Amino acid sequence: MQFKFNLLILDKVAAPKIYMGLKEHNQELRERLFQLAIFLIILVGLCFSQTKFLAQFLQSAIDGIKFFQPSPDEYFFLSFKLSLSTAIFLESPFLIIYGICYLFPALLNREKFAFASLLFLSFILILAGSFYAYNVVAPAALTFFFAYTKDILEPLWSFQEYVDFLWILLLGSIYTFQIPVIQILLGFIGLCTSKNCFNGLRYVLLASTVLAAIITPSTDPITQLVFTIAILVLFITGSGLLFALEKIKVIC
Repeated sequence: MQFKFNLLILDKVAAPKIYMGLKEHNQELRERLFQLAIFLIILVGLCFSQTKFLAQFLQSAIDGIKFFQPSPDEYFFLSFKLSLSTAIFLESPFLIIYGICYLFPALLNREKFAFASLLFLSFILILAGSFYAYNVVAPAALTFFFAYTKDILEPLWSFQEYVDFLWILLLGSIYTFQIPVIQILLGFIGLCTSKNCFNGLRYVLLASTVLAAIITPSTDPITQLVFTIAILVLFITGSGLLFALEKIKVIC
């Protein structure tokens, strides 16, 4: 795969010599995966010890709601599930970094620079997506449901279903916020240009509506509208970044 990436100064830099064979390289990967497994166990233990804080943090997304558990053991198993999910979320950046480190020796210097830049941008967008999900999407969706039923039904929600709802919103926002990264990556490998992105904006408007309906855990129009706006803004942002990279001749 040929990257259409134009940084000549990086091509002149001699790549470091690699003395490890494929067998040793795979052994190093297995050792790193073992370290990640140990780290995951430690993180699960730490998160499990802070289950009360995690539960209160999730509950603070909306006020005025009382939660219940339909069975005596539900909260215990939910605590473990919540701890495991949080630990995987916290460890995922290290997993991505280890995976890229495994591939780095096979890349050219300019390709290493491209992947490192995209990785940094991806982490920034993950944080932005998490913030957007917790402070914008979740309050909008939960407030809609609360306001819709508060005059008729007592707002007693299952905490299990509430946590699942929030996790789906969080993952949906994180994946959605990776749109600019995907656009730039496609631009690097020559499958996408800023002109094509801007010309297809009207199709993206339709696709964003369909995608928002798929990734949202509910069918309320408020949540879907918030996701649709986010997708459009992110697509336009990615198109603008791609256009800037083309203008400064980074992508040729």
